[in-house]
Amino acid sequence: ITCWMTTGERQANRIRRLYLSNILRQDIAFFDMEIKTGEVIGRMSGDTILIQEAIGKK
Repeated sequence: ITCWMTTGERQANRIRRLYLSNILRQDIAFFDMEIKTGEVIGRMSGDTILIQEAIGKK
């Protein structure tokens, strides 16, 4: 069980880093028209937590 929890945490951290890297590459207009900053943070947190929990509870 501990192995899966560790794997889940590592994968969540990896996804967060990749997500942030890709967000930082976006043109500034993306944030004006497409998505708000709060949505970005909420999606990144919520989605990675779900993935971490799904992997950790195997």
